[in-house]
Amino acid sequence: MRLPEIELDDRRFQELVSEARTRIARVCPEWTEHNVSDPGITLIELFAWMTEMTIYRLNRVPDKVHVQLLDLLGVRLRPPAPARTDVRILLSAPPDEPIEIRAGETEVANVPAYGAPEVVFQVSQGRVIEPLQASACVLTRSGEVRVVPLADGIARPVGPDQAAFATPPQPGDAVLLGFEPALDGLVLELDVEAESARGAGVDPDRPPLRWEVIAADDRWEPCEVLLDTTGGFNFGSGRIVLALPPESTRASFGGERLHWIRCRLLDPFEGGGAYQEPPRLLGVGATVIGATVPAEHATRVEEEPLGESDGTAGQTFELRSAPILAPRGDEVLEVRVSGGRWQPWQPVESFADAGPDDHVYVCDPATGTVELGPALRQPDGSWRRHGAVPEKGALLRMRAYRHGGGREGNVTAGALSVLKNGPSGVAEVVNPRAAAGGVDAEPLDSVRARGPMELRARHRAVTAEDFEHLTREASPRVARVVCVPPDEGSAIAVRLLPTVFPADRPLTFEELQPPRDLLEEVAAHLDQRRLLGATVHVAPVRLRAVSIVVDVQTEPLADTERIREETEQALYTFLNPLVGGTPGEIGTGWEFGRTLNQGELYGVVHAVPGVEYVRLLRVYEADLRTGKQAPEPAGTHVVLQPDEVIASGRHVVKATIRGT
Repeated sequence: MRLPEIELDDRRFQELVSEARTRIARVCPEWTEHNVSDPGITLIELFAWMTEMTIYRLNRVPDKVHVQLLDLLGVRLRPPAPARTDVRILLSAPPDEPIEIRAGETEVANVPAYGAPEVVFQVSQGRVIEPLQASACVLTRSGEVRVVPLADGIARPVGPDQAAFATPPQPGDAVLLGFEPALDGLVLELDVEAESARGAGVDPDRPPLRWEVIAADDRWEPCEVLLDTTGGFNFGSGRIVLALPPESTRASFGGERLHWIRCRLLDPFEGGGAYQEPPRLLGVGATVIGATVPAEHATRVEEEPLGESDGTAGQTFELRSAPILAPRGDEVLEVRVSGGRWQPWQPVESFADAGPDDHVYVCDPATGTVELGPALRQPDGSWRRHGAVPEKGALLRMRAYRHGGGREGNVTAGALSVLKNGPSGVAEVVNPRAAAGGVDAEPLDSVRARGPMELRARHRAVTAEDFEHLTREASPRVARVVCVPPDEGSAIAVRLLPTVFPADRPLTFEELQPPRDLLEEVAAHLDQRRLLGATVHVAPVRLRAVSIVVDVQTEPLADTERIREETEQALYTFLNPLVGGTPGEIGTGWEFGRTLNQGELYGVVHAVPGVEYVRLLRVYEADLRTGKQAPEPAGTHVVLQPDEVIASGRHVVKATIRGT
């Protein structure tokens, strides 16, 4: 839907004539003849007609002129944002020497559908996969700690130490392997030798074991089990492949301060059964076969020449690939000075505070334009430079920049399966989770609506509206934001939701949590613009999840499965923090603090074609993180706090045909 036309001046012919005649009576009372036949009145009507034509043309400013006017005021189009995800790289064999995964060079892509574009992701943070073997093995059984000797990195317990757990096994018993190097994001393969069926009593497809890594603050973070051919240590020899979490730290067990992974025995009530006796391990070794690295939907360009300086102020240069992504710390303009040395210049938002010798420039990511400081004529006739000017003949280049991004990068889990460029010896690549955060470049209508707020705030956060506007300005990955006025002495609370695409579907707790780097980016942006003494706390929005249970009666001969699916979809769309709040259509998101009225839901369900009436409709509060639902209905109203927003839990819809 297009935004309404903005009229800079809405006065018409008759209003202009009436205003002029009113002024005549005030400033020239001697003029008493106001009939239309009077020559003076005729001139007034003529000028009013000409003024109305001018206003007509003014209210129809072309898009290009409008953009230029906004640009003069420092309001610019926002560039696209890249989708981000993790890419798991698996090697064909454990490495004998370090394998480097280079940032900006290692590329993975999807297998595009017919006619669709290829989506390419680049690794944004490189790492080196080094050969690895265990340095220690420890057993903890009923509180007792036993150290198992190693030979060539393989733990080979003997005698009573072959029992992995106590007799009988107790929840919390564990087998630990310690490593000297950090385990952050590695993929490990464990080679296990065990006595067959000595751990009977458990489901071999779902054994009551949890693999974990020690992280900061003595937290044990869970590992993802990619493969387990041991059947819970019951099938004799086998392999266990683990994808480790992104963080690990050192801790002391058995007198060794190392990075540890452990296999912990769970309580039988958590599922998987219980061991009748402990499994017996004959040997356990570990090798590294891969790593998980962050990647983004972007292409990095290294050292692009821009041309030569002509020695004048206000020069502009165009990058070949525009729009570009917001530059990062190492993506700067460089100027080659005498002696052949490349000197980095610093990016600034404007030249207002730049002196004549400051090596600064302005980069507009939306257009890919690099601009040097201008020279402005002063009232006394002199000229003042805002920023240094490279000497004539000096070469300029962008050390690096990235382009790409957009919504097309929000691919599903498992879509990135092709290694386009990277190290040798790679057997498989995959993104275990869906990519998120991809946002297209800002459309013109959006910047037109944003312009007045930019002028009012002027990059300073004073009111709650200022904080909300500047938070959205910080990153295009911010979808919605609310600022809650603080109590006396407390911090200013800024709560935000990240962009998710598509959003009109069931959304998980993880999707609605802004990533850490986004929170840090927003916090840094607001910190530069807050009032002195103000404290700002940036955090995710508080989600109030509800689950709806509905029983509807349909028309005769209706497709109950279709009605059930459409009713679920209508509920997931309406009770949605990003696009909900408007029955029957995509909205702008559930309003912060808006109470949920059960009566609204009846209207949403009745609007589904084929529904005759609602037999039962109940609202239950739920925990979006765990999926657990409250045992009792929430009643007819769910009252929200000012910084809370409604989100959908799991909805249950039953549809039956009349008379059945």
